[in-house]
Amino acid sequence: RGIDWGGLGRELFVLLFDALLDPSEGLFRRFKKDDPQALLHPSSAAKDRLKWFDFAGRLVGKCLYETCKGNPRYVKARFTRSFLAQLVSLRVTCKHFESDDPEFYVTKIKYVKENDVDDLELVFAEDVYADGKLETFPLKPNGEEIAVTNENKLEYLDLVTQFRLVDQVRSQVEAFVRGLGEIVPIDLLSVFDENELELLMCGASEYNVKDLKSNSRVEGNWASENVVEWFWSAVGSFTQEELAQLLQFTTGSSQIPPGGVAKLSQIGRA
Repeated sequence: RGIDWGGLGRELFVLLFDALLDPSEGLFRRFKKDDPQALLHPSSAAKDRLKWFDFAGRLVGKCLYETCKGNPRYVKARFTRSFLAQLVSLRVTCKHFESDDPEFYVTKIKYVKENDVDDLELVFAEDVYADGKLETFPLKPNGEEIAVTNENKLEYLDLVTQFRLVDQVRSQVEAFVRGLGEIVPIDLLSVFDENELELLMCGASEYNVKDLKSNSRVEGNWASENVVEWFWSAVGSFTQEELAQLLQFTTGSSQIPPGGVAKLSQIGRA
């Protein structure tokens, strides 16, 4: 017997988030376009669609509200740490690129940090390709004429970070926060860091078969049958995706609450 965890309301939220967070819709994007597991970040090209970011913020706020009431609804997506940090007013640093855009972190951030840059001919400006055109943006006044040196390279990396992760999506983030704050007071979220906020918004992402088994209950005449052991033996060979599908089928949600499956069991019995 499965647990209807939210029923039609839960399904409605899933469908809404699927539409809003689909990169093909243009509101959010992945830094690595061909990687479906890459984290989602607001699109810099969506400045004219702020009402949708406001709406997305309200949906996330509703999910957080329901979760705090003991009726968890999770966002079935993973956002960049820099985006989450901005939601709780934390400063974004170049370290965020390590999780948000690993390729850029290795080829630019880490390389500049660890190597002599005096001969690289870098300046305090960033080139951005948009609509097939190359545009140069100064990172500070007259930045195109200021060379990056070993002495000022940390300032340069910080300005690159603010430009790429913050400035280009400032309006989108502000609209999202505005919508979120209509449902959940932002100051209540300020006690969390970006990692804790993700856990609260999205639930756990790793499935543990031992945790699932120890918090499952067998009813009827199956308890004494070998079929139960066969079932868990089969489950033990499942991939993470298959475990998510199993949890979705039995509970109505593929997300695990903070605290593990035991918390999901308590919710199911409530």
